[in-house]
Amino acid sequence: MKRKVSIYKSLALIFVSGFFFYSGEISQLFSKKSDYFGKIVREIKFSGNKNTSDSDISSLLELRTGRILTKAGIDRDLKALFASGFFYFIDIKAEEVEGGVRVTFELKERPRVKDIEFIGADEVFPADLRDKMPLKDNEVITPQKVSKSRDIILQKYKDEGFFLAYVKVELGKPDPKTNLVKVRFIIDEGEEIPVAKINIYGNETIETSEILGLMELKEEGLFEGGNFKESSFEKDKEMIQAYLRSKGYLDSELIREGTNWEIHWENSEKKNRRVIIVNIKLYEGQVYYFNGYTVSHDMTTDGDGRPIFLNKENNPPETPKDKLKPLFTISEIEKSLDYSSKDAGEIFDETVFSRDRATVNELYGSKGHIFAQVIPRRKIVSLDSESLEYYENCAGRKSEVEKKACDEEYKQLNIRKLREIYRDSPDLRGRKFVHVDFTIRENNLAQIENVIIKGNKKTQDKVIRRELLFKPGDLFDSGLVNRSRERIFNLGYFKEVNFNMRPGSDDTKMNLVIEVLEQPTGTVSMGGGYGTITGFTIFTEIGENNLNGTGQKVSGRLEFGPYRRSFQISWTEPWMYDTPWSLSLSMFYFSRTIFLGSTSTIAISDSTTAPTVENATYDNNGLGVTMGVAHRLGTNWTHFHRYTPAFYSYSNPTALVSDAVLANVRRGWQFRSQVTNGLAYDIRDNVFAPTRGYDLLFQVDNVGQYLGGSSHFDQYRILAEYYHTWFDFTFGGLIRNNALRRWRVVQEFRTSDTFIFQRAPMGGSHNQDPVQDPYIRPQDLLIIGGYESLRGWYYNDSKYPVEWRDGAQHRILFDTEIRIPIEPSLLWLVVFLDGGALYEEVNRATGTKKDYFESYDKNKADQIAANPLNWYLTNNFNLQNGRKADVTYDELNNPGRLILSADNVAMDRMRYSWGVGLRVQIPVLPLRIYFAQKLRPTGNFWAPFEKYESDNAFQFVFGIGDYRF
Repeated sequence: MKRKVSIYKSLALIFVSGFFFYSGEISQLFSKKSDYFGKIVREIKFSGNKNTSDSDISSLLELRTGRILTKAGIDRDLKALFASGFFYFIDIKAEEVEGGVRVTFELKERPRVKDIEFIGADEVFPADLRDKMPLKDNEVITPQKVSKSRDIILQKYKDEGFFLAYVKVELGKPDPKTNLVKVRFIIDEGEEIPVAKINIYGNETIETSEILGLMELKEEGLFEGGNFKESSFEKDKEMIQAYLRSKGYLDSELIREGTNWEIHWENSEKKNRRVIIVNIKLYEGQVYYFNGYTVSHDMTTDGDGRPIFLNKENNPPETPKDKLKPLFTISEIEKSLDYSSKDAGEIFDETVFSRDRATVNELYGSKGHIFAQVIPRRKIVSLDSESLEYYENCAGRKSEVEKKACDEEYKQLNIRKLREIYRDSPDLRGRKFVHVDFTIRENNLAQIENVIIKGNKKTQDKVIRRELLFKPGDLFDSGLVNRSRERIFNLGYFKEVNFNMRPGSDDTKMNLVIEVLEQPTGTVSMGGGYGTITGFTIFTEIGENNLNGTGQKVSGRLEFGPYRRSFQISWTEPWMYDTPWSLSLSMFYFSRTIFLGSTSTIAISDSTTAPTVENATYDNNGLGVTMGVAHRLGTNWTHFHRYTPAFYSYSNPTALVSDAVLANVRRGWQFRSQVTNGLAYDIRDNVFAPTRGYDLLFQVDNVGQYLGGSSHFDQYRILAEYYHTWFDFTFGGLIRNNALRRWRVVQEFRTSDTFIFQRAPMGGSHNQDPVQDPYIRPQDLLIIGGYESLRGWYYNDSKYPVEWRDGAQHRILFDTEIRIPIEPSLLWLVVFLDGGALYEEVNRATGTKKDYFESYDKNKADQIAANPLNWYLTNNFNLQNGRKADVTYDELNNPGRLILSADNVAMDRMRYSWGVGLRVQIPVLPLRIYFAQKLRPTGNFWAPFEKYESDNAFQFVFGIGDYRF
């Protein structure tokens, strides 16, 4: 007969918070314990747990089936269960079974959070509160977590200037089935308190206006809100201190007794409004000047002659002292520094000094020496005769040792240079000059022991880990670490990606902690788009860029407009079978209205009706699928391959289209088969808004030929982009404010070159006539102009050669753009210069075009001989308005100038524009607004461009969507 008896009964001391928070101590009752201890555990059961799985509880226990039941083991397991915080009552029972005992854990769980609601949070985003609170959805509720969460909310409001905020916590009743509780934070935000006055005391040289201009806090005024934020006050103190030290005031400080803020009544009698008075009291001290660096390695050895602080890799134990080799030579280190001996006599800038020190650390970090130390020691020399003579009279020292030490200091401290400054700059006499000795201890290589990922609720760990260029056990490389952070951010799943280092298990190891802050990756949107070629369109789009946290992308888009109709659905797996191979599949349909250069003005007999301009247009339709794979090579290289079988047709031609278009319309749907192969290199820091780095692309499209179909050509495309940050709004570290580092003035340089070469179909069954049925279709030709490629020009502009207006086989584009942030995440001011040209291929000159190309020079000579005056007027004047043409007819249309050749790839063959505008990044699509003016090359190096006299107005260029080449 089985006997069942309690081994432990846990009686809890209940502390009530609201009506259900408990914590307790166990009162142990033993009954016939000798009957159970020492026996084999055959089964372990749990009861009462609703939100904590059996497996999670088992992972906390030492107790396992097959082990011997012991009192010490039970004691440890009880402590572990209570320490988890999941339970407020635990009772452990045992009963005999065949061959041992069954142990049953009877549990009572603490409630968990069902949902957190913020009532009254208008001035602070609830998402910002959730991220910092210890209380999270589906986590155990404790009084400590509730209290801490309330304090964090209050502190957040205090930082934002709401000193009168009040927070009340309401806890709902636990659901008897799930034991989940709804938590509500009811917030009374109160009012913001404005800054009535900022008082600056103690400054003797630095102007008060300079300091006020640096500060984030502003006095309340007509154009300033002036509300006080404690976080801004703390930032301002750091900013002022950094500014003073950048000006050479190394002894400067903010005096604690006089630097504060105070709340007052604006009117002490009425007491109707509170205001804050900010006081900044500073001590400037004297200005210090730079006197050079000295860099040395710590070559200290132990009793056996082995280096203590030098790298061990280049210096094995048997290395003689005179053969010890540092990782970097002194000259290599000095070349990486901003300050040099040439700067002696300049004001000592603390920010430059700090940056130089960090540069040396970064240099060693790139080689795995993250524990390297750069120890500065400052020596102060006063620029006066007594101090200089002390070092100049080394011969008067008593001993040879003292003489040698004096000679070394004479060289080290640049005494000769200081004597020149003393002679040439009397105003600097008596000033203090700072010389810095950098002693470098290379220390041990650092090994990455563990990589810990925090903050990802949706995204799977492996999605982040596969972007890392290192793994646990590798040597630390700061370059790979920084590049890994950029790659994780470029996924687009996170608002923030931060890497932090923590000590490892010994002094050669470190743990890398990756903290991410996720952002929404799913999109459901409707909106409009605009392009110079596509016109206005409306669209609806649904997509998910991180499907179920796996990194897979799926999207569908439907677009409709007067000139463009399209549908596309696509899916991408970026890492097939957890390897750096990606697979993408898509299906598309489109119908686009194509505008050709030909137009006709139709006069209506009714004199009250304006003439009608008819365009030459037709519809280009396509239906197909794309299958592609890509493979990441090394750190930054990718090769990709795509196959696109598709069907195309022409329809709805107007009367003015060419015979070639009409012939294509009659042919109906035509098959086209295309293979794309490419190689890309990308080291941009941020693919969404680059500020530094570059990317290169080389792509080859093979159309038709051995693949079949009716189009037969090869297309080669080269794209190069380079981004350079000139400076950020900290102005080289002058202002210590990390937020301002995002405000970067960036210049982009970009070129895109595309070349199409006609090929012949392969195989004996092909009998396609390239004259009647061209191998290169009109839609495959390249155009130039509009928002997409050359801002300020239209794709069939009157200043283009006639041959350009129907498209060409080759195109060269470039642009440079300076972007100045107004708000980095939303708005930039842009100044740009665009350039581009189209080129013909000789094999396109067939039929009547061939006659035109070959006989152009002869026909020109005949016209000049027959009527020189008429030729001159036709070539140099616009006969419609009688004005002199900016560009002669011969310059525009001479086919010899339009062929792709070394002579024609030149500045004077290209079209240019410049302008200003705004880049607006809105959630649905990027918005681009520009004012662009056409330019013509002059051939003058110092003034390379001038405006067209007959067409010098700025053109409004508007775009929704990033269609740039």
